[in-house]
Amino acid sequence: MDLGKRLSSDSHAASRFRRFSTSGYLTPILVALFCAIFLFAAHEAHRGNYTRIRSHVIPANLQPPLPTGPGGQDAVILRRNPTAIGGEPELISATLLPGRGMNVLQITASVPGRGEVPLLVAPSLSDASRILTGSGDDANGSVSATCGAAVLAPWAGRLTGSPTSSSSTLESIWQGQRITFPPSRPGATVSTLGMLLDLASDNLGTDSVPEGQAVSALYHAGSFSGQWPSMTDVTIRAELAGRSFDLTVTEHNTGQVPMPAGIGWHPVFALPGNRSDVRLTIPSITRVDVDHRTGLPSGKLTSTVGTPIDFIHARGTPLGDIGLNDTFTELQSGILGDGPIVEIRNLTAGYGLRLTPLTNSIKFLRVIAPNGQSWISVEPDTNVDDPLGHQWTGQAQTGLVTLQPGESLQWHVRLEIFSLRLPDTGPGSSARNSTSSFTITPSSNIP
Repeated sequence: MDLGKRLSSDSHAASRFRRFSTSGYLTPILVALFCAIFLFAAHEAHRGNYTRIRSHVIPANLQPPLPTGPGGQDAVILRRNPTAIGGEPELISATLLPGRGMNVLQITASVPGRGEVPLLVAPSLSDASRILTGSGDDANGSVSATCGAAVLAPWAGRLTGSPTSSSSTLESIWQGQRITFPPSRPGATVSTLGMLLDLASDNLGTDSVPEGQAVSALYHAGSFSGQWPSMTDVTIRAELAGRSFDLTVTEHNTGQVPMPAGIGWHPVFALPGNRSDVRLTIPSITRVDVDHRTGLPSGKLTSTVGTPIDFIHARGTPLGDIGLNDTFTELQSGILGDGPIVEIRNLTAGYGLRLTPLTNSIKFLRVIAPNGQSWISVEPDTNVDDPLGHQWTGQAQTGLVTLQPGESLQWHVRLEIFSLRLPDTGPGSSARNSTSSFTITPSSNIP
């Protein structure tokens, strides 16, 4: 290697670089190059490429997904602050599950002397997410009918049918047309309470109302997976105010053929304390007779006057050890004409609940209160139990509505809380001194 030539070449190159760096061109070129790089980066960032490039270079800080409620949709909790005026009980929250057909999982109230009180038999939201899985015992959403307050559509109550060849569905006849629906459990000949129990909402929105909040949900139920005639949209709106909770359900036939329609609500109210301190008022003296061999309606009506289940009295009849699983009909409106009023007065708890159907479409009240249990269900329905059964002489008797294409069926109820003055029955009175807290757990015996 010729070291002399290499030194001469290096010196020559260094001399050229020195002359270039002192010529005044180096600084402008460097500035221009920096600006070009900056403009290119800005352009790519605007197109979103910088983010994609950066994600490959810098590992993303991944966060675990937020938990969702039952049915894969977050629960909606309507809240309000109690006004504490006059020391009256007030409603303060309502938890609804849009992923489970808008089941009203819980309603809580602020009761003077007791604090926050749950009004419904229901698990916690976290337990509900674990229990309401949509599989096993919860197939078709069946477990939703055992807690909280499930919305029932496109019919209310029970529905019987014959097993189909697939053995996974039941079938019955409506106006000469075969319709199918899921059983409450494998092998059963009785359906679940409607087919909305496990559906997720397609549209959801919240807004404000006087003294509270509201939520509306839309369900494009269609033909309920091909099992129901025509196509159905179900709209549900819940409003929580100071002392009232309003629930409105609308079924709309969006298809091209007629369809049967019914709506109901299955609230499971807690009865804290002693059942003997519970007074029940039902605005009816007529009930649907039951065939005790099947437990289903016989198709006849009977009077309740003078019987243990005569609950027409305005101040209520003691519930005591009476066991109820009856459907009341021919409902009588109150003096003010708002509608037929059901009242559950709990002297131990110091409050009462008033349930008022506000639409004429609600013709039946199915009341379930097993003896020895600390809950009662008062179900305002548009149709009678088992409306497709052969025991009924006509559709008008069952309350099941035929919706022509474009027609709707509306259902609206109001739940109110009111104060009860506990009677002074002297020292040791359970009604006066029973102030202990109570625990509510879901019951698997609720139909």
